[in-house]
Amino acid sequence: MRIAGGENRKTTALIGAALDILAEQNPMTIRQLFYRLISKQRIPNNLASYQLVSRIMTKSREDARCPFDWIADRSRPVYAAAVFDDAVDYADTVRDAYRRNYWAMQPEHVEVWVEKDAIVGSIEDLCKKFGITIRVGRGYWSTTAAHGIAEIFSSIKKPITVFYCGDHDPSGQNIQSELYSRVLGYQSGDFEMERLAISKEDITKFDLPPLPVKSRDSRASGFIKRYGNECVELDALPPVELRRRIEEAVKSHIDDELWAKAEDIEKQEKGRIQDAVNQWSSMTDEDAPRWAEFQSLRDDNPLLWAAISDPDSEDRKSLTKHLLEPIPNAGEAA
Repeated sequence: MRIAGGENRKTTALIGAALDILAEQNPMTIRQLFYRLISKQRIPNNLASYQLVSRIMTKSREDARCPFDWIADRSRPVYAAAVFDDAVDYADTVRDAYRRNYWAMQPEHVEVWVEKDAIVGSIEDLCKKFGITIRVGRGYWSTTAAHGIAEIFSSIKKPITVFYCGDHDPSGQNIQSELYSRVLGYQSGDFEMERLAISKEDITKFDLPPLPVKSRDSRASGFIKRYGNECVELDALPPVELRRRIEEAVKSHIDDELWAKAEDIEKQEKGRIQDAVNQWSSMTDEDAPRWAEFQSLRDDNPLLWAAISDPDSEDRKSLTKHLLEPIPNAGEAA
């Protein structure tokens, strides 16, 4: 039976179930949503069901039942040049884009590495909030990538912790250990790697749809001996749980006092940037030579500039008083 608009009642019910999940856990990829619907026993675990979920979510977004930003898709990146309408547009971008590196003041360095690029869409906002670097392997990491990481890590003179998220299968487990060894082998220096997801225990805890281990995988026998014959993709873990684990792990490595100090410094710096951009944006061509002279005065007389800039400076108060005094006429001066 079909409802108004030619939609089958079963389709409507499935869309409703998907929207309930998305309302709680967005943003999600189609694959993450597919696994959550399987866990709730709304669809079987097969290719036809995945394609069905993709179709109904296209329909529900186009008819405005589902907000477009609830579904994440990083499989089609856009490569655009950084261009601006004019210099003022550029100045506004600089003003709005500034963000201090809070981790520069922290006693540790923390990163998140993931096996799949598709998963980034559901954790990107969280990692941006904490200023955390996300590195994506897309399976086994290339030699170039592993060596590049080692070079970066070798220059960081503080403890390093990497939180790793990957599939629970023979290759997924091996990718993590193999990458760790390779980066160390390229003289990165010591660092810790902690696996946050996904694990054998998650299958039962979150009622995830397990898959049989692929027998053709050369690492299958060792994996089965250690973990059993069930594997599961990282995408199957509820996004809210993945985000919770990352947030909890990152916070455990943050010095709250230093974090608050960095926030205060950033606020002050943003204020100065705002003032500079406002002054620059309002300048006319006639103002430019005088602005250059002003900058020269500032650069050539740092002590004088410091006195002028500090509102509580006694030198500033004295200088201001002196500038406000009337200039004596020639007769008085004589």
